[in-house]
Amino acid sequence: MRDILVFADNYTTWTRSMVYASEFSVLVQGAMTAAFVAEPFVPMPSMAMPVFPEMYTYTADLVRDARAAEPAFLAEAEKRGVTKARWLVIEGNVAPALAYASNWHDLLVLESGNRSAWRTPQMTGHVVLTCGIPVLVVPESGQHNATLDTVVIAWNGSAEAIRALHASLPVLRLARKIVLLQGPRDDPFSSINCSPAFRVEEWLAWRRIPFETVPFAADDHRAGDELLRFATQANADLLVMGAYGHTRFSEWVLGGATRQILEHADVPVFMQH
Repeated sequence: MRDILVFADNYTTWTRSMVYASEFSVLVQGAMTAAFVAEPFVPMPSMAMPVFPEMYTYTADLVRDARAAEPAFLAEAEKRGVTKARWLVIEGNVAPALAYASNWHDLLVLESGNRSAWRTPQMTGHVVLTCGIPVLVVPESGQHNATLDTVVIAWNGSAEAIRALHASLPVLRLARKIVLLQGPRDDPFSSINCSPAFRVEEWLAWRRIPFETVPFAADDHRAGDELLRFATQANADLLVMGAYGHTRFSEWVLGGATRQILEHADVPVFMQH
């Protein structure tokens, strides 16, 4: 996990996620790319206000100003100890732009919160579903640094939990303490008979990852809140979990752990769909 991509939703200041991504890049001795996305101005037929000619140059002006911010970004990244940094300006809509850039990276860092449209749980969840790589969600109001003294793994045996665990291996190797929360199994492969069965305890032990196991039980409506409560009690620096074990529609309409985590997490969350 050496190529870290972080979404920069502005080009004038370092956001909380950019600070975290820089610390994480130093921790894993990796490279950091900050991507600013210049979305095009598209006038709607129903717009009541007149469309002035300068509105059509909006994106070009935005791209020009964003590119001009590169020297300041590189200087700040160097000051923060990042040895390989890149400032990227992409023209297009945010979700597909980040999905494209993610093809070149191992991890995407996003910031959750409500200070911009692209920090809301709905938009964050959309990117998690479409980017194709693990996503580390950093709460805008959180004070966590990119330290890995305690990592909590939310485990239920689902395909998403397996992918999150596998993707987080480089992170787990750096952790001082790992807590495996053993929840009720949500096994989509129950019709498959595998002998011997894959066991998460064996997988971790083979990789010499020390861990302790804690039973976890909560119904679907309380799972996210209970996960966050445990992470807070454990002084977790990071929560590792699968994202959207059910369909996205049911998660947002009926509620679910992913939705609750994205709305209320005050600890960084490593997610994989």
